[in-house]
Amino acid sequence: MGTLKTTRNPDFHKHNTGTPMAEGLRRQVVSVYRHILRAGRRWEALEPAHTQEERQYILTEAQALFRANQHLTDPAAIRERLVEAESRLEIALHYRTPYPRPVNMPPLTITKSWGKRNLQKQKRARPVYVKSLDTEPT
Repeated sequence: MGTLKTTRNPDFHKHNTGTPMAEGLRRQVVSVYRHILRAGRRWEALEPAHTQEERQYILTEAQALFRANQHLTDPAAIRERLVEAESRLEIALHYRTPYPRPVNMPPLTITKSWGKRNLQKQKRARPVYVKSLDTEPT
């Protein structure tokens, strides 16, 4: 669920060069964020007793990840986070769980003895919907 969060800061949507971020991209970020918040407010857990807890998780997770990424100015990085946010939302709706799906290969499965090349392959093989977990704020 993690990407950018818009703020009232007038400089928020500018690149480091001072040029405005493409309005279409900014609009897309706001649209995805609103869609996630709407899904969080309407969320119904499989176990009714967990509905409030899961709703709170969705809203807190979205807010934290959008805020953590609000500094991004590179359009490619912003698009990558948008894809991740959309993917996590679709997976949550499909599987009816707001929590990230586990990755098939645990992080420490490949040892250092496998070499640097294989460790890099493991990092690249992580699904797009869990990449923000690597740098998620605590």
